Amino acid sequence: MKLILKTNRGEFTAESIDISFGVLEDILETLDFDNLKDSRQVGIAFLKASKQLKPFLKELFPEATDEDIRSAKSSNLIEIFKGLYIYATEELGKVGEATKN
Repeated sequence: MKLILKTNRGEFTAESIDISFGVLEDILETLDFDNLKDSRQVGIAFLKASKQLKPFLKELFPEATDEDIRSAKSSNLIEIFKGLYIYATEELGKVGEATKN
């Protein structure tokens, strides 16, 4: 899974396989997607957690500057975190299944 951060300066990419478990865990704790019912709630949660999410973005896209992150559209950022959520639940689900066998 490829994540793309679109900014005024260009695009930055991250391969989700390079994302540490700790970052995934922190994102899942910060954005509780299970309790968000619609895109409006996702947007509100995202805005409330924006200061906490910036370090995650810096780790995912180390070449991106603070200004790059500030210039990214919120819809792009929400897309990135939704992608991470899907990736995390799928990958962690596979780990859970493997430990059952």
